[in-house]
Amino acid sequence: MLRKILFASLVLIVVAALGWSVGGRFLNPWPDDLLLASGRMEGDEAVIAPKVAGQVVKILKDKGEAVAPGELLALISSEQIAARLKAAQEQEESAAKRLAQAEIDLDYTRGQVQASIDAAQAQAGAAAAQVEEARAEAVRHEKDYRRYQALFTRRVVSRQMLDQALANHQAAAANLAARGKRLQEARAQLAQARLLTKTVEAKEAVRQAAFAELQAARAMVQEAAANLTDTRITSPIRGVVLTREAEPGLVVTPGTPLFTIVDLDRLYLKVFIHQTKIGLLRLGQEARLYVDAYPDRHFEAAVSRVSQRAEFTPKYVETREERVKLVFAVELRAVNPEGYLKPGMPADGVIRLKEGVPWRRPR
Repeated sequence: MLRKILFASLVLIVVAALGWSVGGRFLNPWPDDLLLASGRMEGDEAVIAPKVAGQVVKILKDKGEAVAPGELLALISSEQIAARLKAAQEQEESAAKRLAQAEIDLDYTRGQVQASIDAAQAQAGAAAAQVEEARAEAVRHEKDYRRYQALFTRRVVSRQMLDQALANHQAAAANLAARGKRLQEARAQLAQARLLTKTVEAKEAVRQAAFAELQAARAMVQEAAANLTDTRITSPIRGVVLTREAEPGLVVTPGTPLFTIVDLDRLYLKVFIHQTKIGLLRLGQEARLYVDAYPDRHFEAAVSRVSQRAEFTPKYVETREERVKLVFAVELRAVNPEGYLKPGMPADGVIRLKEGVPWRRPR
């Protein structure tokens, strides 16, 4: 008798529970303007690889650890790169000294050449003025001599006065010839001084070569400094380390994967929507995400990607009946400023199909 009573009580409890569940769904059905889908949180991944070759000397982050932008992940040996940087800096210093000396030589040579040209021009100008003065004097003495010749013929002046006029005429002609020769010499010196500009051009070429050498040395310093900086492997994003491929002592080359980091600022919930519902979705549509780890809050999201091609439901869906349905992959980009959401978390996504419809948390 007791067994019958217990069995009847159990049946009543089961029937009551089923009735409450069915009645609850009937009285409070899921709104047609809210689309519910479930999936797991995923994120954009960044593969961290070195830019320089070397040996890993230290690992500072491991799989599953959070990282901040610019945070140090690993160190690569830097002795050889540091030595190259020092050599490049010494070469830069030497090139800078050669450039400074070349500029001094150029300035000095330019000044000397200009001074020589100025002096030669002054001498040539003075010589030309003296030639003009001597020419005027020679013309005057020549006229005097010819006048005295005429006077001597008419016996107006004495032979002595004629001889004196001739002497003056000859002296003036000789003076003109001498000053003309000095003018030619001054002009030759001016031409020679002007040829010295070739020396200035040669010095300028030396300065330009020294400047180019300094620029090349500076480029080597910058390259070596950048390579030294690149021995410090840092995170470019805020995220979580998914994989760690390196160990201390590993010799790496540029491009060798060391870490894979998922971007916490670009997490999304990947869900699969039945083909009959996909036409209701559009990019930018409002959504909310709910995770069991935070039952008292939701996370804002939006539809960021809708696949253009249908596929069968992925194999990890439990029932065979669900796996044979044609669905479209949809990504709901989450707003995750505090980093609560993590890759791999199971979550429910609710997409609001009609503006103004009240949100509801999945049961």
